[in-house]
Amino acid sequence: MKKIILLLLLVLKLMMANELKDMVELQLYKTADVNLSLEEIKSKKREFQKISKDEKLSDKNMSYWVQVKFSDKMESGNYMVRYAYIDFDVSSFTKAQEVHKIYLSGSTKKFTFKYRKGVDSQLYYVHLIPTFNRFHYFIELQTMEEFYNDTDDYFYYLLFCGVMFGLVLMTGLYNAFMYYFNREKSFLYYALMQFFMVTVQLYYTGLILMSEESYLLYNILSLITAFFSALFVCSFFNTSIHLPKLDKILKFYMILLVIDIFLTLFTHTSFISEFKLYSIFGILYLVVAYLRFKQNFRPAIFFLIGWGILVLSLFAIEYFEAFLAINPLLFSSPIEAISLAIALAYKIKLIQDEKEQQKELMVHQSKLASMGEMIGNIAHQWRQPLTHLSYTVMNIEDAYKHNSLDEVYLDKKVAEATQQIEFMSQTIDDFKGFYEPNKAKELFSLAEESREVLDIMSYTFKQQDISVELKVIVDSKIKNYKNEYKQVLLNLLSNAKDALVFNGILLPKITIVIENRRVTVSDNAGGVDSKIIEKIFEPYFTTKEENSGIGLYMSKMIVEKNMGGKLTVRNLRDGAMFSMILKSC
Repeated sequence: MKKIILLLLLVLKLMMANELKDMVELQLYKTADVNLSLEEIKSKKREFQKISKDEKLSDKNMSYWVQVKFSDKMESGNYMVRYAYIDFDVSSFTKAQEVHKIYLSGSTKKFTFKYRKGVDSQLYYVHLIPTFNRFHYFIELQTMEEFYNDTDDYFYYLLFCGVMFGLVLMTGLYNAFMYYFNREKSFLYYALMQFFMVTVQLYYTGLILMSEESYLLYNILSLITAFFSALFVCSFFNTSIHLPKLDKILKFYMILLVIDIFLTLFTHTSFISEFKLYSIFGILYLVVAYLRFKQNFRPAIFFLIGWGILVLSLFAIEYFEAFLAINPLLFSSPIEAISLAIALAYKIKLIQDEKEQQKELMVHQSKLASMGEMIGNIAHQWRQPLTHLSYTVMNIEDAYKHNSLDEVYLDKKVAEATQQIEFMSQTIDDFKGFYEPNKAKELFSLAEESREVLDIMSYTFKQQDISVELKVIVDSKIKNYKNEYKQVLLNLLSNAKDALVFNGILLPKITIVIENRRVTVSDNAGGVDSKIIEKIFEPYFTTKEENSGIGLYMSKMIVEKNMGGKLTVRNLRDGAMFSMILKSC
């Protein structure tokens, strides 16, 4: 913490007044005589007009000069003049004072000179050449000691900028990778916004010299940054669905940005920058975030924090730039980057939660679909025992009417009825057990559970004249989710049955083969079209209108995600074969 505070103090020190302010007077003048020479200054000085420090040197029909006046307190020594957005060609400094120009990185330049008290003049004139009149000029006199201190401070300033820009770039890179892995467009737009934001900052913080050419690029980069920020807001908050009216305003803003990019290329002036619209639309983003938060979209709170700080910085730059000691974006950009990265991560969590809910819904839909088939099978299996029970009751009644109902006959009929009731009860138990959720893995035999599933579907296969063969080459007992295995097998058998019926196969047949932990279900329905065989495990993919298209998808999810196995399909000579390779946990 101590190092951070020291770093901030050094950054602020760059803009503090120097110790020479009471020993030198710097005054800028302008004159309409553009051919005025140094020799003519004293005689024509009355033509000079004073320039305030807030004035921009933008009039090309004027000649600009700076007057440097030393007080009697000025000591002999080497001095440095630091200046920005201006240059000079001639000055009244003598050759003996050895004036040297120094060009360093950033927006400021310097020149050095010697001063000998009592020997050299206390009054000097320097002819200025405005190099960039969109920003206020800067000029300052320093001792060499102050220059070296400033050089050290500038190193820390660069270090501070590097840390801040590094944070922004890292969040941009993080979001770029998040887009690559999730394909969520919000991440892409935000990553691009951050990358362009850093390039804008390099200009605005003075790390890249601002000129007429670079100012054009600066404006274009700013507009591109704003464009991607608008895209990000629309995508992140899904404004087209949740806030359609504000979405239209944001779309209009993006159209303005594109138009302004082309206008800037031709006029070198940004309409949006000149009218200070960046912070205005930044406030619009906050309105969007607040309304989405009111709609219970929780990630919006992080957006409000990060973007709110950034908008305050933009507002300060656009309206109070002259009073700022340091660029506030240096602090607000990393805070905004981190806050919005958290917001995006929060949104991904919500998306994952929604996907889990959809997965559970698919499981439920899949079970409902197979439940309908099961109920049909049970209803068919109950018909015979119900008929038998009806005959038993009729036999007892008939024996009673003919006085032939004795204890032996009654016990026989009661035993028959009890047997039929137990059969029906067992069917219900099978049905109930099939749909009980698996809370723990259990040891079970693949052959035994496969036979139970075949028993449940036996009537359906009989009705459709489908021959079913179970081949147990080597049975295997595995510890896994028993009911989920039965549901997958039921789905595969139902899928094979549907294919056989749909294709009108004359001698339909299904074969189940169990060999160790590998279970295959094959049919002679003609196989799966090679154009769609890679898609049959996709959710909601189906070739039949009455089918939901989630049975095979859920089967694959259950086998591979829940049971840790593998489910594949391939075509045989006369049909398709689904293969399950299961594992014991």
